[in-house]
Amino acid sequence: MLEQLWNGILELVSQFVIPDWGGLVALLPVGIVILVAIGLIWTFRRLMTAAPARRGIGRVPPTTPAGIHMPGPSLAPIFAAIGVFLLFLGLVFGGVALALGAIALVLTLLYWLAEGLRVYDRDIEPTRTILPARVDAVPPPGVHMPGPSFRPIMGALGTALLLLGLVFGGWLLAVGVFALVAGLIGWLADARKEYVKTVEADRTGHLEGMPAPRPPSRLFATLAVLVVAAAVLQSGVLTTGPASGGTPGASESPGGSAAPPHASGAPASGAPASGEPGGPTADVKVEAKGVAFVQGSWAGPADKPFTIAFDNEDPGTPHNIALKDSSGAEVWKGDIINGVETRVYDVPALPAGQYTFACSVHSNMSGTATLQ
Repeated sequence: MLEQLWNGILELVSQFVIPDWGGLVALLPVGIVILVAIGLIWTFRRLMTAAPARRGIGRVPPTTPAGIHMPGPSLAPIFAAIGVFLLFLGLVFGGVALALGAIALVLTLLYWLAEGLRVYDRDIEPTRTILPARVDAVPPPGVHMPGPSFRPIMGALGTALLLLGLVFGGWLLAVGVFALVAGLIGWLADARKEYVKTVEADRTGHLEGMPAPRPPSRLFATLAVLVVAAAVLQSGVLTTGPASGGTPGASESPGGSAAPPHASGAPASGAPASGEPGGPTADVKVEAKGVAFVQGSWAGPADKPFTIAFDNEDPGTPHNIALKDSSGAEVWKGDIINGVETRVYDVPALPAGQYTFACSVHSNMSGTATLQ
């Protein structure tokens, strides 16, 4: 019997020396229930042993002090608590319970909001917009307000045209720069006029309002004509090929050859490339048209130099080809050429794998190159 008692004591002590954490965690709810029971027993004991309450002859009704607003009794906090409980219940069980909990919380909060609005309208009166009886055409004394202006619209329009020109290049870029510069110069002129009027008001004490500006119809018409003309020139509708029938955009050498030079400066061979008659000799043929690569992917030889015949078919638009490895680092970049022109690039030996070929000027132009 003494041995069994000793073994029980050792087993009890082992729970604290080498505790079973799973068992201890399982005992936590039991410990909490015991603590709550002890607290309730202690509270009831104090209530039972407390002295009788001392009350007056009658209950004094509560009155709100002057100038203090107290809302009336409300069930909204109870409903909101129920909604929060249902929402947490839904978070535990998920599915339909979560949807019902969210709906319950939203409904209780809407009820609380409606009740608060009713209390506000009853105690404070509904909100009414009070307008001034008279609106002056000039600012109050001592206050300077800039007059109306079309310059922010012109600045936004010029910025939009400039960004459009940065994408498509060529004539559209020139029109965008002109529109933005014209808008900023006009804005600077208006600011100068306002400054002069303000200085004059400080000296004379009389602030004269700026007259309403006239719409810049001439500038709008000029920009419209320039944008249309730039779009026509950019599209290549008015561009014609050379009379000799050679590659469009290729410069003629003193010897009469119209073949484009290599990126390294050596003349390109005149034999067909990639099975296409009339093109320069190259291992790979890539074409750019409409500010995009026609070939979304191509394959080339790995671990040895090769050539790329790049045909830029966008008139007046700069393009090139650059190769990037899987980390995004640029491993080779060809010269930028303006269309319409064909250029043969010499690419050094690169390891086998997949590369990204892209245009250094237009970030939207990219594709996949496989070297094998």
